[in-house]
Amino acid sequence: MVTSGVTPAGVEQAAEDLEPYLPPTPLQYSRAFTDKARCHVHLKIESIQPIRAFKVRGALNKLIRMTGEQRAAGVITASAGNHGLGVAYAAAAFQAPATVYVPETANPFKVEAIRRFGAGVVTAGRNYNGAYIEALAAQKESGATFVHAYDDPDVVAGQGTIAIELLAQLDAFDTVLVPIGGGGLIGGIALYLKSKKAGIKVIGVEPSGADAMYRSLEAGTIVTLDRVSTIADGLAASAPGKLTFELAQKYVDEVILVEEAEMLRSIRLLFEWEHLLAEPAGAAALAALLYHYRPVPHERVVVILSGGNVTDEVMLRALKSR
Repeated sequence: MVTSGVTPAGVEQAAEDLEPYLPPTPLQYSRAFTDKARCHVHLKIESIQPIRAFKVRGALNKLIRMTGEQRAAGVITASAGNHGLGVAYAAAAFQAPATVYVPETANPFKVEAIRRFGAGVVTAGRNYNGAYIEALAAQKESGATFVHAYDDPDVVAGQGTIAIELLAQLDAFDTVLVPIGGGGLIGGIALYLKSKKAGIKVIGVEPSGADAMYRSLEAGTIVTLDRVSTIADGLAASAPGKLTFELAQKYVDEVILVEEAEMLRSIRLLFEWEHLLAEPAGAAALAALLYHYRPVPHERVVVILSGGNVTDEVMLRALKSR
């Protein structure tokens, strides 16, 4: 089972290499959401990672695989927030120079956190794609390594290590709900789970205002959105990558779309019922379970809580939602 350089063995190697840096994140059974959703609900809590999001897995795995000479030359990336945090954290771990290009609309909370890790920040472009174009141009001039947010085999393998942890933490489960931005997270998870237990359903979740993967899978080819509109900055990709689209075509069973209000209510419920913080992207999978997915009786469902970098403004909106 090979897809453009990503293999189950590569995911296993990534897990082995990441072990000294990142302990497994908790998988928590939720009695409250089990009662509400009428199925067995387990929350995979990626919001306790050092950057409070899963993206640190792929970024660290990428830098681990670079040579000392490559690290010394530095890394460049484009990010709406969490990937930039992951690259900044990984670069600090290896004492490598890092520059993160962010769009004008980037979450200021995340931008400040990127700076705290010691990375340079350049604001460029009105959206992620604009920042990405500027970052690529800078990379060609600098000789630094570009670390793609999702369309990179090493990054995808790093994100896929979540699947290894799930299989070790839970004897059996039927379904996993995974948020989709560019598709690296679901690509790595789906590839690995399907290689070990093909019967597990892997269901993606996108905001209705950023449904590039959903449209691409429907069309059978990559669709680039003219406009992205969502509070979930972590899921605001205008198109999936070539690699991640290929992975989704092969291994993802379904994609569900969620609304802004549903993500806000899910943030509130996670906070009130489980005392967990989630940003909109982090709450998207729960929103899909609560408002769209119809589990069968006794179904065992894993919900990926992908990140907790929520701004005070969004949190206030969430707490007022009903």
